[in-house]
Amino acid sequence: MPDPSIQARLRDPAYFALHLQAAMAIREVSRFAWYDSHFLRRFEVAKLYLERVRPDAVGDFVEGFAPIRPDPSFSVTLMDEVFDQPTRLRIIETSRAAVPTDHASQSFENRNFGREVVWDEPFFCELQEQIRPQLEQLTGRKLETSYNFLSRYSGAGVCRPHMDHPDSMFTFDYCIEQSGEWPIHFSKVVDWPTRDTVAQLDLEAIKQTPELDFAAHCLQPNQALLFNGSSQWHYRDPITPGGFCNLLFFHYIPAGCGALVEPRRWAEHFAIPELGPLCDLFQRSGKDGLA
Repeated sequence: MPDPSIQARLRDPAYFALHLQAAMAIREVSRFAWYDSHFLRRFEVAKLYLERVRPDAVGDFVEGFAPIRPDPSFSVTLMDEVFDQPTRLRIIETSRAAVPTDHASQSFENRNFGREVVWDEPFFCELQEQIRPQLEQLTGRKLETSYNFLSRYSGAGVCRPHMDHPDSMFTFDYCIEQSGEWPIHFSKVVDWPTRDTVAQLDLEAIKQTPELDFAAHCLQPNQALLFNGSSQWHYRDPITPGGFCNLLFFHYIPAGCGALVEPRRWAEHFAIPELGPLCDLFQRSGKDGLA
């Protein structure tokens, strides 16, 4: 059932008409095929919806996302000997001792990635802020901290081809310790898939697509990669049986872009009141739980 505030607004005939258009657009844009695609689905829903209710606003809406699209020349950066020895040892100690707490989410992580995940551990939050100025120099942008997580991959570890939600536009992927090299593969920077192109996507076949220019990167402990996960396809094939890999992920967005990466805020951010009924529906559901 809609929340009480939405129920009240539905009594307004103009809001109700837009609500129906929003619901129709949601129904017409199917879920994308990978786990972290909820943002792109909402972006495509919003474009379709605006084409019908405010076609004059579509161009400005799409151009408004330029700050969270990287320069096409962006390339993955390897960072060597990232932390001093005392800090590195504390990272190892903390990563080994950290205990996952969100059991429902943990079940998802085990099933889909073969890993244990701990989000926003306080010491790692401190490190994420400490290293941000260095990453600003590498990206040429002022950055805001988004979130972080520790990822402890087991012998069942795998990471299938995907793009990330833009709240992790820039990712610092740090290797804590591992049983052996486990390559991660990145495409070049590409445009976001659309509701038309995503229907033809075969995520496994993507790996063999020459024009994506996939390149493999290997990390050693105390090395990190800086990449643009929301505009680069990336994946890891299954880890060597019996192996393990403990990684730390720090995620950042360009400064001032918080409203862009949160679809529920688009109506206010873009000053397009017609987006309101759609954003109400975005706010009502989980990450990709739209009907």
